[in-house]
Amino acid sequence: MATSTSSLVAALPNICSANPKHDFSSRTHSTLILPRSSPSFRTSTKPKRQSIRFRDQLLQNGENCRSQASKRSTWKQYSSFLSEPVMVAVAPQDQLRCITCSHHKSSRCHNVKRFGQRVLLDKSNFALSKRSIDNLFVKPAHVTCATVGPDEPHVASTTWPDAILDKQGLDFLDPEIERAELEGFLDSQLPSHPKLYRGQLKNGLRYLILPNMVPANRFEAHMEVHVGSIDEEDDEQGIAHMIEHVAFLGSKKREKLLGTGARSNAYTDFHHTVFHIHSPTSSKDSDGDLLPFVLDALNEIAFHPKFLASRVEKERRAILSELQMMNTIEYRVDCQLLQHLHSENNLSRRFPIGLEEQIKKWDADKIRRFHERWYFPANATLYIVGDIDNITKTVYQIEAVFGQTGIESEKAPVPTPSAFGAMANFLVPKLPLGLSGNLPNEKPSTSMDQPKMIKKERHVVRPPVEHRWSLPGFGEAYNPPQIFQHELLQNFSINMFCKVPVNKVQTYGDLRTVLMKRIFLSALHFRINTRYKSSNPPFTAIELDHSDSGREGCTVTTLTVTAEPKNWRSAIKVAVHEVRRLKEFGVTKGELTRYMDALLKDSEHLAAMIDNVSSVDNLDFVMENDALGHTVMDQRQGHGCLVSVAETVTLEEVNSAGAEVLEFISDFGKPTAPLPAAIVACVPKRVHIDGVGETDFKISPDEITAAIGAGLEEPIEPEPELEVPKELISSSELHELKLQQKPAFISLNQDPSTSKVYDEETGITERRLSNGIPVNYKITKNEARSGVMRLIVGGGRANEKSESRGDVIVGVRTLSEGGRVGTFSREQVELFCVNHLINCSLESNEEFICMEFRFTLRDNGMRAAFQLLHMVLEDNFFNCQVFLKDTDERACAYIAGPAPNRWGFTTDGQDLFDSVNSSLRGNDEQLNSSDLLKNDSQINLRGHPLFFGITLGLLAEIINSRLFTTVRDSLGLTYDVSFELSLFDRLKLGWYVVSVTSTPAKVYKAVDACKNVLRGLHSNKIAQRELDRAKRTLLMRHEAETKSNAYWLGLLAHLQATSVPRKDIACIKEMPLLYEVATIEDVYLAYEFLKVDEDSLFSCIGVAGSQAGETIPESLEELESDSVHPGVPIGRGLSTMTRPTT
Repeated sequence: MATSTSSLVAALPNICSANPKHDFSSRTHSTLILPRSSPSFRTSTKPKRQSIRFRDQLLQNGENCRSQASKRSTWKQYSSFLSEPVMVAVAPQDQLRCITCSHHKSSRCHNVKRFGQRVLLDKSNFALSKRSIDNLFVKPAHVTCATVGPDEPHVASTTWPDAILDKQGLDFLDPEIERAELEGFLDSQLPSHPKLYRGQLKNGLRYLILPNMVPANRFEAHMEVHVGSIDEEDDEQGIAHMIEHVAFLGSKKREKLLGTGARSNAYTDFHHTVFHIHSPTSSKDSDGDLLPFVLDALNEIAFHPKFLASRVEKERRAILSELQMMNTIEYRVDCQLLQHLHSENNLSRRFPIGLEEQIKKWDADKIRRFHERWYFPANATLYIVGDIDNITKTVYQIEAVFGQTGIESEKAPVPTPSAFGAMANFLVPKLPLGLSGNLPNEKPSTSMDQPKMIKKERHVVRPPVEHRWSLPGFGEAYNPPQIFQHELLQNFSINMFCKVPVNKVQTYGDLRTVLMKRIFLSALHFRINTRYKSSNPPFTAIELDHSDSGREGCTVTTLTVTAEPKNWRSAIKVAVHEVRRLKEFGVTKGELTRYMDALLKDSEHLAAMIDNVSSVDNLDFVMENDALGHTVMDQRQGHGCLVSVAETVTLEEVNSAGAEVLEFISDFGKPTAPLPAAIVACVPKRVHIDGVGETDFKISPDEITAAIGAGLEEPIEPEPELEVPKELISSSELHELKLQQKPAFISLNQDPSTSKVYDEETGITERRLSNGIPVNYKITKNEARSGVMRLIVGGGRANEKSESRGDVIVGVRTLSEGGRVGTFSREQVELFCVNHLINCSLESNEEFICMEFRFTLRDNGMRAAFQLLHMVLEDNFFNCQVFLKDTDERACAYIAGPAPNRWGFTTDGQDLFDSVNSSLRGNDEQLNSSDLLKNDSQINLRGHPLFFGITLGLLAEIINSRLFTTVRDSLGLTYDVSFELSLFDRLKLGWYVVSVTSTPAKVYKAVDACKNVLRGLHSNKIAQRELDRAKRTLLMRHEAETKSNAYWLGLLAHLQATSVPRKDIACIKEMPLLYEVATIEDVYLAYEFLKVDEDSLFSCIGVAGSQAGETIPESLEELESDSVHPGVPIGRGLSTMTRPTT
């Protein structure tokens, strides 16, 4: 029997779910069910705006998909040395930002119980992560009824059809009484998170403690100081970021934590500066609890930094390098959007990175004065989330470390009592009643007999700015569209902004409004895809984002349209036309049913995953919700509350709530319409016209206004209902296929009775189908009631011939963009996936093509995913730059060289195990790790198949650490430098890349310094402490990642693959032990096969600015052209946040 080159792997949490986008070092990202959109590079790990956003997934070129994620986070992107690179399985933003969760407490009023009990039998789920808030009762809006389509019971939860399908009013026995009860219920307060403990010290420091067991034996400690760039004076622009650097990297106590396996970082934004440490609860080298040491480090960083002149100069150089690196076209576009959106306040002028000319001038005294003004305990909040088993002990440790901080310096100089002494404690911000829990033996947070303890106050409103709201009758006259032209832009984009105050989600009515808006806006996203994506639309992407922003202190609705420059008018017309059509006719009954059910299913899924959310995700969620004033609930509480309000929702109210959001667009130009906060178009300076060549791109504000008006005048029709398939393969078709193909599992070895191999230690099961496809799966408890499945097909971009470069990537994208299977249209397939909560992606890299499915285990979700996989394989539908110089001074360089692949093969076909240990010469079967492991103490690392994967991984950690301390810290030649390995499995080669960002004046020195580090491992020997630190990092990373199903998929990949014969289950089991036994000599042995000599190295430098082109060869200019992205990043503002400090 011929063996298949495909393999199927799955990780199931009682079968499970994971992010499908994080598995390859260089690949195309496509999606089967969502259309293409412009590139977006928002990969910051910092808290983002909470939004109701419906953005198409990204399609990235293979060369560019190593996006900014690795550059903005020092530890978010990990690689398994048994698999392709994998991203940490962070819960999606929709999950993190949801107001989600528990059944109502008995103390709540009777009408809360009444509405809660009526619907708590429902078992569906919903993720209301991105929220926007409105008033409790939406104002009536004139909404013409949409056409009524057929009932769609197959997409509705069977437990509440009467509430959603039939109830379009309050048809109760006594309408007045029922209306009063409903109003009472909606006015009731949402429950607070039952495990979240809040407190405040006498010096004003607030703290929050949240026990969370994922990952086990670790915790997050974040110190949020409520000062950012918005608090800077005219001559201090960038000083908050400077203090972040000096305080964080100058801390000796933080440095001492590095040997314990802790990770730390910091960042600055408009409204706050955050220092964070991710630490184990204990360490082998420390006695007992590590939390006091972590708190002590944060205390030194935030409140007792040493502003040494040497450290100030070192960080000044680093920040100037960071400024050069941040100055991308994305950053410039974001700055333009924020400048116009917030033109009336300092958010338009106080970008966190600061101004170069000011950064160069400040001395240590200037920086110290700003610190003294803002860095005090009453202006900070401490968050501790993680494996905390004793709240009382944790509170004691917080008081012991921070209790005396700031008290001496804050005492009044005059000992005589003040007339207002008794009132002084009111200067300390108080927490709302009931939010600050008290322990039995806890002392009061403030004391009446110490009236002058705290004199400094934090701002009541963060950020402290005044906005001009987009409300009817509010604000000044209409501002015409603003135009930003730049030679680096190639596409047209326009953003229409509406800015309103944040409505805090604190009652059931608030949550109900969020739900209604989410349903309404979901319809717009799908309608645009349905009507235009399959018919050569005039736009690249149309997005509607409705979001709360803690960093900006407002709620912003944004319509973003991107298009080719020649199609800009048509793109604007389509966008505003569809917005007006939705606003006037509203959603249909079928759409209401479909999206309500999908949201509730997602919410239930999140509630089931309550014990699988990581500590850092929970912490970010709490921090952002506190900034916005929302009630913080856990996932079960959120789901219970959401189900309670879902029953009360009517079609008319959904359409009325949604119409309010869209009025600033649909009623544009009318006297009663809300005025847009800003309209900003970002356009190229020159465009290419066929037959003409390069010509200036001309556009005026009046032309933009006219295009908007023309789109609003187009005739509109109600949305017709769309029939959604219940299944893609009928039972009769499936039965017939079974009779024809006779599928079965076959023997895995010579024993015909063995069709399944189960490994008890890892829980991995291996099987093989009769058509030759190997199947590997694992049942986990990581992500409840969800699963992820990956099909790997050998034959990636490495199979492309010179005359057909790009065939694989274009073919994969074509198959993905088609979206059709069998007799079903793209729209039907998309709704089939929506109804079954399926997320599908189709990707390719150098080695293989991969298809990945995420699905829920409820309502036959796995069966639906397998139906889609079958149809894509068997019945799919396959439907057949110019170099611009940058004027700002920037420089980047790459140094690359060859390396062996993960299993010890080189590009010339050499098996390096022959060189490493001649006694292990032989075929692949002799190298099976199960034969090499006698016992834990006798493992032979040098003869183990994973020798190169393990040792090169340790070597990469050591080199990265040396690059940072030498090139960045000691020499000050760069802000960002990294060493990355690409170790393949099927291809017999690998390579490494050093990426360094600098200035034109320093880039050549930076490249030389990087080369010296690469080649200096013999002259500057690896120390045991360096190896131990690398081991701790990789072992803790492996331990944490095993809680992720995406990581397990990477480990399962290539098991049973004939092209990777050295990989077996023992490799997975023995990986931690292999790290433990690795020696310095082992690392040096692997280093010998990492080619770093001058003949093997390839280096290239790209320079932009005044020096560009003067001494740079032509080939280097070509490198620079690759960095010019063909589209404008969608969204606004996130690139203005500073990058992680380390």
